[in-house]
Amino acid sequence: MRHEISVLGVYAPSLVLCAIIAAALWFLVDYLMLKLSAWQLFWHPPLARLALYFVLFGAVSALYPDF
Repeated sequence: MRHEISVLGVYAPSLVLCAIIAAALWFLVDYLMLKLSAWQLFWHPPLARLALYFVLFGAVSALYPDF
C-alpha cells in the first residue's frame, strides 16, 4: 500500500490525486448542470456545488485502491 506518490521527485499524499480526479469530475458535472440549468433548483447553488465536490471526493477516495 503506497501512501505517497512521486511527482517529478516531489512526494505528495495520495489524497492529492483523489482531489485532482474529483475536481475534474466536478468540472464535468458542473458544466452539464449549467447547460441543463439544474443549479436553479437549489436554494443556495454555491453551497450545492461545494457539497457536490465533497460527494465526488468521497466517492473517488472510497474507490481508490490504495486506501
